Amino acid sequence: MKDIQQALMSLCKEKSGERNFAIDLADLLHINLDAAYRRIRGTTLLNIEELNLICHHYKVSADAVMNYKSNLVPFQFHAMFKDRFHINNYLTQIAQALHHMAKSGKGEITITAMDIPYFRQFGFKSLSRFKLFFWQKSVLNMEQYRHKKFNAQEEILEYEEIAEQIYFDYHGIDSAEIWASETLDTTFKQVQYYIESGLFYDDNSLQLVCDNLDELLNKLEREAETGRKSALGPSGQRTGKFEMFQSDIYLSNNCVQAKIDDRTYTYVSFNTFNSLMTFDEDFSEESQKWVEQLKSKSILLSEVSEKFRFQFFQKMRQKVNLLRKFGKISTDQQINTFD
Repeated sequence: MKDIQQALMSLCKEKSGERNFAIDLADLLHINLDAAYRRIRGTTLLNIEELNLICHHYKVSADAVMNYKSNLVPFQFHAMFKDRFHINNYLTQIAQALHHMAKSGKGEITITAMDIPYFRQFGFKSLSRFKLFFWQKSVLNMEQYRHKKFNAQEEILEYEEIAEQIYFDYHGIDSAEIWASETLDTTFKQVQYYIESGLFYDDNSLQLVCDNLDELLNKLEREAETGRKSALGPSGQRTGKFEMFQSDIYLSNNCVQAKIDDRTYTYVSFNTFNSLMTFDEDFSEESQKWVEQLKSKSILLSEVSEKFRFQFFQKMRQKVNLLRKFGKISTDQQINTFD
């Protein structure tokens, strides 16, 4: 029981962010600081009322840290279509997890990229704004976006700072990314849909998104060549090791595995940009085996494979060039451009 309680406390500490966890716990349970530390260490066991308070406050499940063997796997998720859902809260939780990993210097992330990873696209303002606009108008159907068109020059103030923080901290974590030839296609089709529906404010907005896609590819190619990624932010530079793979097998979903302090968090995407998260050991082990199988059948593009790396990025850039011409080609051609 002591080990389970310590694991639960460790998870809650991560959820508490920058706050002093012991003080936060003492305030929550109405106990003194020494009593809070005893519960954190597991020398004083939690009672059922305390456990209930902790799980609700930190939004964790006690099941998640119990090492029982079962076909049932506990997941965490945020329902998009409930009144309390807000993209900023969703992004804040991602930012807190990444910041904790980057600050520790011990974490590592593996991504299977069916679509452009958030961590990548948020570093490019016009592309980031387009994705945030698309999610709110075309996925969440938010009323305030009903009659709006996408203007790349228009800031989305409530999200931009947190999006840039996510981008910055990601570059401080060692990572591996598995891309496929279809990885950019979801974004291309989203842009294509907005062109055909007249949802770009002006042609310049389309061109700025295309410019950002080119810039993203240029940066990604340099990082694949050197085996390192880096980004500048208000607090200096973040840098980490980087491996990139090209998979010729269709990637059926975006899967993210984050490892820190001997714990593996597995995120599986659903509903466009949402995800289920678990650190169930059996599920994470199965997912890791799947990822390793993908790697073994993929081409390593980082530091080696100069020819394949060049060909991969050339094909991506050709698609971006097609995207630039969308406003000047017929609708019939547009429909089949990326099929």
